[in-house]
Amino acid sequence: MGEVTDQIVEVVLKALAGGVFVLAFAALAEMLTPKRLAGVFCAGPSVALASLIVTAGIAGVPDVLASARGMQIGALGFTLYCLIAAPLLRRWGAWRGALAALAVWGVVAAAGYTLAPQGLLGVRPPAVPAPLPQPAALELPPPPARLS
Repeated sequence: MGEVTDQIVEVVLKALAGGVFVLAFAALAEMLTPKRLAGVFCAGPSVALASLIVTAGIAGVPDVLASARGMQIGALGFTLYCLIAAPLLRRWGAWRGALAALAVWGVVAAAGYTLAPQGLLGVRPPAVPAPLPQPAALELPPPPARLS
């Protein structure tokens, strides 16, 4: 298959897996009280988990490590966004408060990629072993000619 076809297949698989995980996490969230916690489990974790599973199956461990690193930095930025958004919305209104909180998220994400190139807290991802070399094909001499 071509590279474009491979990318299309990957996106479709991620969408399907994401949908399955969203449904599973939504069922879990229905059992929780208070209901305001349901959103925490429905979207973010389920889509991230599905994305990592599909990426592992298609691209391998190095791409999963890169994706997980991006998720860590994005989650930190999103956490700060959530903490600062409510006060900013009350103070400046919906548009200006949301844009200011989004700017905070962008600064945190940019700083995360700049200051933590190996992942959060300087944790270096484990080295991925190189594939084992394949043995060379044995070259056998041709069979002797048969005399009849």
